[in-house]
Amino acid sequence: MSRHVVAVTIALCAASSLARADLSKEQCLDAHSRGQDAKEQNKLSLARKLFLTCAQPACPAVVQSDCARFADELTRLQPSLTFTARDGSGSDLPDTTVYVDDDLVATRLDGAPHDIDPGKHVVRFTNAGKDKTVTVVVGDGEKGRIVAVTFGSAQPAAAVGAKTDPAPAKPAVKTTHATGARVLVWTGAGLLAAGAAFGAAGYLALPSNCSLSTHQCAAPPGDPAFGKATSAVHLTDIGWGAGLAGLAALGGGLVWYLSSAHTPKEHLAVAPWLSPNGAGLALGGPL
Repeated sequence: MSRHVVAVTIALCAASSLARADLSKEQCLDAHSRGQDAKEQNKLSLARKLFLTCAQPACPAVVQSDCARFADELTRLQPSLTFTARDGSGSDLPDTTVYVDDDLVATRLDGAPHDIDPGKHVVRFTNAGKDKTVTVVVGDGEKGRIVAVTFGSAQPAAAVGAKTDPAPAKPAVKTTHATGARVLVWTGAGLLAAGAAFGAAGYLALPSNCSLSTHQCAAPPGDPAFGKATSAVHLTDIGWGAGLAGLAALGGGLVWYLSSAHTPKEHLAVAPWLSPNGAGLALGGPL
């Protein structure tokens, strides 16, 4: 006899309610046969109980050894579920009844696992007259799988039923500026850009043998360099003029823009109101 057979036999004698020392040979053979049928039908819980029955010393040695081996195998394959129920605040609800496929499994939750056959099952929790149903699919050897439900929902911090009126949205206050100031700023910026462009063009058009600072060219009279130098000087003069005008316009526009900022002030408003509960005057704005 293997150690598995001895272990199952000891467990049987200590805990199995089906264990009887006066089992007949026919009863042992019947438990062995029905246990195999239940095992083939995937009814592991029933098959395990039957094999534990025929694994007793009162049964023939061959049957006893066979049943003990089958019972040990099913002990490893037998799935189990652990049931948990909580309220909306997360507190456990031990006084909860559990049904699996409409069969009563537990009347109180204590965290202990419950054997179940593999396959699809409908688990129904009942607490204080309310039901919660969960559908689970359990596989072979799945031990201690937790099936949890929550009764009710979390209560909000504010009193239930209290009605609060949302604060009225405060209209955005927009600061305005003089339109002419914007125009002057953009005009000044444009003149500055144009002055820079003309100045750069004049500088690039100046012949290499002419000096813009001295207004002289190292060339004989009548040389084309003099004409090119004259055109370059005109371009730079236009650039300087446009740049100075732009700088003045930009500076004046910025001063005007900042000094013309205007933020409208709220005024006291009075309006009548009328409702089924009364009437009166509504005041709005700063006092």
